[in-house]
Amino acid sequence: MKHDYYKILIEKRISGMISDSELHELNEHLKSCEECRHDLEEAEKMNKLLSGYKYKSPEDKLWEHYKSNIYAKIERGIGWIFFSIGAIILLVTSTFYFIRDFLLDNNVPIFIRVGVALLVIGIVILLISIIRERIFFNKNERYKEVEK
Repeated sequence: MKHDYYKILIEKRISGMISDSELHELNEHLKSCEECRHDLEEAEKMNKLLSGYKYKSPEDKLWEHYKSNIYAKIERGIGWIFFSIGAIILLVTSTFYFIRDFLLDNNVPIFIRVGVALLVIGIVILLISIIRERIFFNKNERYKEVEK
């Protein structure tokens, strides 16, 4: 049980987040515990090894080059324009037929028509809210330059 505590202190020492009193306590323990000394040495080796590690695969470099390419930007722009036009046409047509064939049909009870209309309006509002939120957060991403 006590070794778990000292292993936490070793992690804190490696990360530089150990207090002076904890450091003194750890150093006293390390004088008498071979296992914890070994754990500290291994953790220091691992930290040294990982601190200098930066790797970027060729696929990432090629993908970044493609994304920055002007033709790719034009392709995406044209694709979004066609997608938007198609979505608008489909939405307007669907709305027209929905109103004409369902909401104005006197054979369907009024409470069902009102319920379905409110459901559709609620879904549309939620979708618009989600899309607006995603656009806002993508524009204001603080860590765009950080490589994952």
